[in-house]
Amino acid sequence: MVESTQNKKLGPFLLSGLMIGPILGSGIIILPPLVYQVAGNQALAAWMLIVGLSFFFAVIFGRLSIIFPGDAGVARAIEEAFGSRVKKLTSLYLIGAVLFGPVAVLLTAAKYLQPLYSMPAPLLALPILLLCTVLLLRQVTSIGKISFILSTLVATTLFAGAAAVLLFHSHPGSALPPFSGPQFGYGLLLLFWTMVGWEVVGNYSGDVRDPETSIPRAVIFSVCIMALVSLTVAAAVQMIDPQLITGRAITITDLIRPLAGAGSDIIMAVLVTSLCITSYLLFTGGVARLISSLSGEGFLPVFLTAKSETSAPAPAILVLASFHLVVLAGVYFQFTDIERLVALADGFFIANALIGILSATRLLQSRILRIAARLLALIFSGILLNAGAVVIAIILLMAIGFLLRPMCLVNRRRRIH
Repeated sequence: MVESTQNKKLGPFLLSGLMIGPILGSGIIILPPLVYQVAGNQALAAWMLIVGLSFFFAVIFGRLSIIFPGDAGVARAIEEAFGSRVKKLTSLYLIGAVLFGPVAVLLTAAKYLQPLYSMPAPLLALPILLLCTVLLLRQVTSIGKISFILSTLVATTLFAGAAAVLLFHSHPGSALPPFSGPQFGYGLLLLFWTMVGWEVVGNYSGDVRDPETSIPRAVIFSVCIMALVSLTVAAAVQMIDPQLITGRAITITDLIRPLAGAGSDIIMAVLVTSLCITSYLLFTGGVARLISSLSGEGFLPVFLTAKSETSAPAPAILVLASFHLVVLAGVYFQFTDIERLVALADGFFIANALIGILSATRLLQSRILRIAARLLALIFSGILLNAGAVVIAIILLMAIGFLLRPMCLVNRRRRIH
């Protein structure tokens, strides 16, 4: 019986399957050309620095997931460091991010499918939403296998295309221009979004076989694959033969065109859709587990605690999917758009990650990881300050209202007595 239960849990490779695709995300499609336009020949150096920081970010959250396992994920570490109210606040930040962020992910996939199907993006996103919901209701090992296959497809195709460009269609690299702090800094700012995602892995720690061994292996393997693919793609964007792009701005599609020819657009649509599906599965599945855990503590409605025969938090998954359906309808009727969804989700993600990193400065024994956590906390604070005024206001109002309300209630009771 125990062996059967263990077989239904994630090992290091299936856990890697959940990580790699979402961590690469749509950023691997959008950011390499964008950062090259901003930072020029310094773009590759910016990628190298961000990969190094990502390693520490991943290891920090991987370690917290081992020390504090369970569906609540890093929220348990935050509770240990700062108390239950901060834990609940950061949980609400993460839930808020996943109420809106996955819809932007679905719409990104839909936009790449539009050249193939002449339909509005929200309508194209609808069947992807339904497919992802069905997948999330399956056993977590099934989700891991599907994500691993899709992540392998994406990583292999992008690496092969970029490597082919570097080997056969590159031009000699030009000398580096004088270092420009503002350009390099702005390139880093764009790239910091590629780090978000590792903090959700902890929500799956209760579904991992032998977390003490599997999580570190999965994190190291995933970071290595992410670094290999990201740096190869970034180098190819920087060194591609100008004759292949005929004076226009480069896109990632140009990297796979030497291999795929006329089928490049179709392959790119498949790759982006695969990335978006893996991202949706990781974030929505992880937060559904967090919701189930919080409802078990009495913080959220008790019906969200239930799990299906496959051990999936079915009520929480269906509630999230239903909300995503409503948001898609809002986009369809032009009440909102993908840019606003991304801005709101990013603000919540960064606020959650920042508090998680701060908890690591208190809880981890490794001096190196504590120093890295402090550095990352400074960086994420700067990123959060660059969010829109509306997003910052929402985050601050939630914090003030959630953390000060108990103090107000205590003072009111004192006045009554």
